Amino acid sequence: MTSTATLQSTQPLIVRLLLEKGRLSEENLETLREARSKEKLTLEEILIRKGFASERNIAAAYSDYYLIPLFDPQEEGIHVSSELAEKLTEKLCRDHLLAPVATDGETLDVAFFTPNELHIVDELRLITGLNVRVLVAPLSVVEGILGTLYDDSAWPGNGVTGNSTDFEQVDEGDEADAEEDDSADIVHLDQPPPPGRDGRIIRFVNQVLEQAFRAGASDIHIEPFENRSRIRLRTDGSLAEITPPPQSLYTPIISRLKVLAKLDIAEKRVPQDGAISLRSGEKRVDLRVSTVPTVYGEKVVMRVLDKSAISLKLTDMGLDERQSKDLTDSIHMPHGLMLVTGPTGSGKSTTLYACLNMLNGPNKNICTVEDPVEYKFDGINQIQVKSQVGLTFASALRSFLRQDPDILMVGEVRDAETAQICLRAALTGHFVLSTLHTNDALAAINRLQDMDIEPFLLASTLRVLVAQRLIRRLCPHCRQPYDCNPETAERFGLRAGEAIYRPAGCRECRDIGYRGRVGVFEVIRVTASFAELIQSRAPLSELHQAAAAQGIQSLAANALDKVRQGLTSLEEALSITISEEDQHGG
Repeated sequence: MTSTATLQSTQPLIVRLLLEKGRLSEENLETLREARSKEKLTLEEILIRKGFASERNIAAAYSDYYLIPLFDPQEEGIHVSSELAEKLTEKLCRDHLLAPVATDGETLDVAFFTPNELHIVDELRLITGLNVRVLVAPLSVVEGILGTLYDDSAWPGNGVTGNSTDFEQVDEGDEADAEEDDSADIVHLDQPPPPGRDGRIIRFVNQVLEQAFRAGASDIHIEPFENRSRIRLRTDGSLAEITPPPQSLYTPIISRLKVLAKLDIAEKRVPQDGAISLRSGEKRVDLRVSTVPTVYGEKVVMRVLDKSAISLKLTDMGLDERQSKDLTDSIHMPHGLMLVTGPTGSGKSTTLYACLNMLNGPNKNICTVEDPVEYKFDGINQIQVKSQVGLTFASALRSFLRQDPDILMVGEVRDAETAQICLRAALTGHFVLSTLHTNDALAAINRLQDMDIEPFLLASTLRVLVAQRLIRRLCPHCRQPYDCNPETAERFGLRAGEAIYRPAGCRECRDIGYRGRVGVFEVIRVTASFAELIQSRAPLSELHQAAAAQGIQSLAANALDKVRQGLTSLEEALSITISEEDQHGG
């Protein structure tokens, strides 16, 4: 008898409860142990699948033990309304086997299948801004509610505007249009937050986002440390701190952002990636969210993706008239290859998107392969690379080539296989746009040759090479003119006494002196003479001489031109000029 009691005491809680109530026999324990070692299911699911206990037996056992009310929709006479679908995301509910079942505007009733998930009750309060009353329900009831709440056919308008209904299947005649509408997933920053502590957290997050948008930030960094936290905005390439939250609010703030990004709020041990869609007034902005666990908690970085910031005019991006014409003429050729080069954060993707905007039309089939898809465009077929399932740049590109494309955009040429496919696609009647990490435009030729691309293929397919950088633009409200001294003028090819500008600082630019950034470009259109040099494996120095002979501006020369135009300061241009001098030997 003692051995039997000892055996029972070592069992998991639900097994002990079922044994005590006589719902489970000891003869089933060995079978149960073997099943747990083999099957990747919860213990409760194994008990149900093996027929050792019913769903209601399990729910009733937990209800009695934890003194939590047992939820039965038939006895309660509950009707699930579409309003509940807006309270919690489908992913959160399915991951934790819970379902919202009723609300009176102040309290949200949530049915759990297993109390193992009760640790997220505080998170649910934060998400909804409501008090949470915990209930226990059989698994089929929880899944039935979720199927009703999040099934596209359950409510007219895709689950956000329908009237209440019960658990019975909706007739086919009542189904609404199946068109997807993601408007319910857009966070409206203009909406007032609820009162109380949760409202304070929501208000703080909204204020940080609004401040980032006003400053024109490209990234938002939220970081934990031992005794403090820090929030920094990257504006015009530079990071600057803003007012941090109280240390006690750091974790709830991170949870709020993870909820908005549809991440697992209970998982804090591994990195996660997600996205948030926001609307502030009439402006729509997307955020790409990345979390990583640090020794003091989770750090969050959000990349701000503002589609409205992409200019449709190449000259607005910083290209001069000749560069704009060379680039425009090249991308309108029926086939060939365009490569944009530069380091990370130099604006390569923006240039590609600007070109695709020019080419996009009903008479063109445009396909892109990206990692990640930063901006979504109407009329363009875009694929997100997913290496973990075998969807690489190369495999996606092969698939697109069977889809009758006119124009292909590949986010980056990362390996020889992708390079080979791009070159052969360009050779067989498609126009291909892509990026490459090299210091200047002509270095892309050597890089591709290092990937075992034959020179004749390069000579036949290359149409235009672009190198670019981003430098800070002087604030037009406070820039100050001054005369360039003779020594500086001689060194950098300026005229002595020529008026150039420097930063000053004012309210418009937050006393920085710079506001926004402008592109510095080198555009090389591959002419017949250039193609001959490429095919003959001419060294890089000879290619640079040929470019200079054709009057093509280097990055350094283009940067100095922007100094003369008053767009930037000499100090900003020097970062380009000095690197070019080092590269080409002065």
